[in-house]
Amino acid sequence: MAKMTREDLIATGFIVIGEWRVEGDQLTYQTQQPAPSVESAAMEVSNALYAFVDKDTVLYVGKTSRSLKKRFKTYCRPGETQRTNLKNNANIREAIAKGARIEILAFTPVDLLRYGEFEINLAAGLEDSLIRLIDPPWNGGGLGKAETESAALEAEAEVRTDDDRPLASPVALFTFPLHATYYERGIVNVGVKASKYLGEDGEPCQVAFQDGSRSVASKIDRTANRSGGVRIVGGNRAIAAWFQSHFQPGDTIECEILDRNTIRFRTKMA
Repeated sequence: MAKMTREDLIATGFIVIGEWRVEGDQLTYQTQQPAPSVESAAMEVSNALYAFVDKDTVLYVGKTSRSLKKRFKTYCRPGETQRTNLKNNANIREAIAKGARIEILAFTPVDLLRYGEFEINLAAGLEDSLIRLIDPPWNGGGLGKAETESAALEAEAEVRTDDDRPLASPVALFTFPLHATYYERGIVNVGVKASKYLGEDGEPCQVAFQDGSRSVASKIDRTANRSGGVRIVGGNRAIAAWFQSHFQPGDTIECEILDRNTIRFRTKMA
């Protein structure tokens, strides 16, 4: 069976929204000029699929739960530990240096499918099937097999939560009182001042504990609080269990920021 091409993606519902550029030493992208309203809107839609294409060849297929605008920002300025972003940044730069024109296509369905009472996002459901059919070279995972972006990012989070990895000295400290909902649900709000030391929205975050309890894989959410302060989202049930085994409701907790993707809770106030 022949692999899907650029035209096949467009027939499926993808639209061309721009292309990658290198300006000076900085990777950036250019949307369609002048940008039609549909392309501009596509950059702001969450839960979207996207593809990088050279002529008729599909090089990469990814999915983001954030907006494409936020996702592509992490490709332009990848963090030191973001293997997927670093790899694609390098791939795009290398291709452009060889004269390729790397187009950006996006699939942003408005209507959601339903299964009983549940809404199903079509973009999320298509990611596995498209990668299996296309086998894009930049989606290369272990043993030469193509993998979804979701799987790659999950693997990155697993690497970052290796409990044998030595933890650095803290670069910042924040405290917060254990209100009843925080105590019961494991909610962690970092606060605006300390948030500047953490990574971007959607990046993985390792939650470690001073007493040696098994660390928790989570992620950084910069959209949950109107103040822009980070909320740690994911693994909250495990965090709540740790709170409940070491503290009482109303206690104040100290937490260290070890790097942009790692925090560590202290067992008791120093």
